[in-house]
Amino acid sequence: MKAKDLLGLSFRVIGLIFASIGAIAAVNTAIFVGRAEMVSGTVIDYAVEQNSISFLQSGESTGMLHYPVVEYPVSGNRTNRVTGRSGSPTRTYEPGEQIPILVSTSNPERARINTVLGVWGTAIILGGLGAVFLLLSVLAPLGFGGSKPRT
Repeated sequence: MKAKDLLGLSFRVIGLIFASIGAIAAVNTAIFVGRAEMVSGTVIDYAVEQNSISFLQSGESTGMLHYPVVEYPVSGNRTNRVTGRSGSPTRTYEPGEQIPILVSTSNPERARINTVLGVWGTAIILGGLGAVFLLLSVLAPLGFGGSKPRT
């Protein structure tokens, strides 16, 4: 087997793994969304963490990511909290601001902030990685346009 073919096969396997996990995440998210109800939550604080991807720290950025912590009602006078799944370099919401939350009707402990990345982020990222690797699996055996042998 040629090196280019082996590289293409490797990218295909990795792409299929990412795409499969992304598809499972998409199905699980679709089930969650189908069974969830929309409630209004209140931003109460932010969880702040150091960005682990150092090349994203540039300019005036501190390298810190802010994840909103949101409190939402469940039943009676009880409330639960959810922390956003995606952080940003700045505070996206003001404390006290009302934002939509999707809450599982069968398990109120499961909730997600109703944003595209907050709900579908895992499926989008893993599906996108799968698509990139599958595309590379097609392009790898063709070569990437590097130096060509002189004739």
